[in-house]
Amino acid sequence: MSKHATTKTIVLSPAAQQVFRRIKRNKQLHGDLKAIAQASPRHDYIGPNAAVMAMAERLGFKTFDLAIAEVRCAKVMTFIVVPFGVWNDKMLREKVFELRRMARREGHQSMLVPQGVLQREPRLSNSRLVSRSARLRLDATGMMSVLTYLIENGASSVSELASLITSVDPIGAIFGMLASGDIEIDMGKPISPSTMVDLGHRHSGH
Repeated sequence: MSKHATTKTIVLSPAAQQVFRRIKRNKQLHGDLKAIAQASPRHDYIGPNAAVMAMAERLGFKTFDLAIAEVRCAKVMTFIVVPFGVWNDKMLREKVFELRRMARREGHQSMLVPQGVLQREPRLSNSRLVSRSARLRLDATGMMSVLTYLIENGASSVSELASLITSVDPIGAIFGMLASGDIEIDMGKPISPSTMVDLGHRHSGH
């Protein structure tokens, strides 16, 4: 008998591979929605909405066919993220619209979000970047330094503001202020050190 351990290769059937891909896609869509929520001021990703997921199953969807989750903003909203394959199929798309009607009848404020809309760039990449530092908070002195600089100098670059901060992660601290709404940028453009930052609505007097 060989002293070397043998490695057994597990080969998934085509059907199992397809299910695995759909489960992986579903997890990714939830992650993308969570990143966008965390990067948006006054938004909080709550998690899957089991009640609406059960409605989807009654319509014939598997639990991994749609990414259905609640996000707290001004109120709790249920986002039904629809993958490309479902959205592009007329019959399945009609079922998705029926799901939204069912959810609303049961009191769930619901919104359909096609995968292409959720993953629109550069907003998604920006959101992923900002969300990693969403919980990072500056102390009062650091925050006042940034806000005072913006009041006195107007819109300034990310690198300029980061130079004012003495914490171990100055860029992350700037992103934390973005997520909280203290400052803001144009999320429709890729974030870079030269990205211009301005006061958020809560400090701009708008």
